[in-house]
Amino acid sequence: MREHKIVVLGTMGSGKSTLVRAIAEGAVIDTDVPNSDRQGADKASTTVAMDYADIDLPNGDRLRLYGTPGQQRFDFLWPILLQGASGVVLLLDATRHAAVDELQDYLEVLRLHAAQVPAVIGISRLDLAPAFDLESCAAIAGWEDRLLPVLPLDARDREQGLLLMDVLMSEMETRDLVMSDG
Repeated sequence: MREHKIVVLGTMGSGKSTLVRAIAEGAVIDTDVPNSDRQGADKASTTVAMDYADIDLPNGDRLRLYGTPGQQRFDFLWPILLQGASGVVLLLDATRHAAVDELQDYLEVLRLHAAQVPAVIGISRLDLAPAFDLESCAAIAGWEDRLLPVLPLDARDREQGLLLMDVLMSEMETRDLVMSDG
């Protein structure tokens, strides 16, 4: 049995907790508290440390999902949670005007703290932002010779969450193959 630590990063409201709950079918440990942020006032609660879930895969492997808090004031937790990560899911909220800039910021976090860790980007809330330009995200989704997969995602939909995990697992397997070949 192999264990895979998967860290879910993204802005507040992008669907990190929702994705973790959907994939784990609700069996999640969370640190949600009433939201006091003015920026996210439309959200009743928010994560202040992390969400956590274990998922047993059909092949006997186990996913350990860690959802990070999205507020900048908790960004000191991101490098801690990224330590030892097998993979990263970066979620962006398509309804946020600054989503592309936020992608750049999160890519910098990955470059600094998880440069070799396989990652995928999920774009949530596209149903509320039909004009969102996925192509612009795909064009900047990486650095040097590394491009990250970009997928539309309804974080509430378990099947879409599992598809995102499948893509991430493929990225992880590819990295393992490349590393074993030197």
